[in-house]
Amino acid sequence: MREQYDKRVIIIGGGIAGLATAKLLSEQNISFTLVEKSERLGGHTRDWACMATDTCKKCHCCSVYDFEDVVASSRASRILVRHELASVMKTDAGINGVKLRDLESGAEKETPASSVVIAVGFEPFNPSDKGFWGYGLHSGVITLTELNQLIRLNELDKLRRIDGAPVNLAFFQCVGSRDKSIGSNYCSQYCCSAAIRAALRCLHEYPDTTVSIFYIDLQISGKTGQLLIEEAEKKGVRFLQGVPGEILPLEDGGLKVIFQREEYNVTERFDSIILSVGQHPAPSNAIISGITGAPLNEFGFFRTKSTLDTARTTVDGVYLSGTCSGPATIPDVVLNAGKVVSAILEDIKKTI
Repeated sequence: MREQYDKRVIIIGGGIAGLATAKLLSEQNISFTLVEKSERLGGHTRDWACMATDTCKKCHCCSVYDFEDVVASSRASRILVRHELASVMKTDAGINGVKLRDLESGAEKETPASSVVIAVGFEPFNPSDKGFWGYGLHSGVITLTELNQLIRLNELDKLRRIDGAPVNLAFFQCVGSRDKSIGSNYCSQYCCSAAIRAALRCLHEYPDTTVSIFYIDLQISGKTGQLLIEEAEKKGVRFLQGVPGEILPLEDGGLKVIFQREEYNVTERFDSIILSVGQHPAPSNAIISGITGAPLNEFGFFRTKSTLDTARTTVDGVYLSGTCSGPATIPDVVLNAGKVVSAILEDIKKTI
């Protein structure tokens, strides 16, 4: 029989990081309140389409529903949507409560708590800042997020050509990542695998499609990653290393892209350009940092206690789960949630 702990954890953010953390807390009989500012749980992962073709592509998006079901049925859970963290109350012994604000009424209510888990996720990069790639100007330039929505709504036919000719797609990687000019000189982790899965889904729906992926450095490790690359290459996906230049609109509705190949500038026509946008810090990070005292790093994500201790902040009783501390894939977010719960359990045992 598991030990019952008379402690309550406040989880700020109901995306996959918050849900995974909540699920694991419930398995340890630790009571928690899950606080989400929007009207529903699941975050970005809930909005992401399943990338399965004739086989599962291990995108892990479906896991968010499993986590939500477990959390909703947990006796240890309390779920508050349309709420946010207003303040944290502390004594010399540490955190002893928080105030949560109802976003509908504005009312604030004190809630007992011994720990706070920040799990507010990330914000997708807005490529309007990369105006020379024509996002918002040319109808054929979309983001990977927007392509995902077309897949989820079964509307990939919107990318088809009116004349019925095969479609030529290009994915531009590292849009809003690895970019010192905007203060985002880091890898967003998920973009390469997500682009390949999306490309395979497009090819599954329309096998006559031609796909090219322009990349700086493919960041996709493990057996699953290698299998994705091999499958993509077998289906004719071109992997072209280098950053493309300007995108120019053509009279026929296509897009002309200038890029370098074997030290020569070449041009190629594409029907649509998909920008693989990176993960940026959530807009609420600065506010939550001010409330909890947990500092941010140079990129605007929350700073972990150390390189090895990525579950804790430098503030006792405040923990970090998921992409609020930096970009990550879904499997890494779930793995991190386990570390967070282990850290909470370890710290609780020190006080009893």
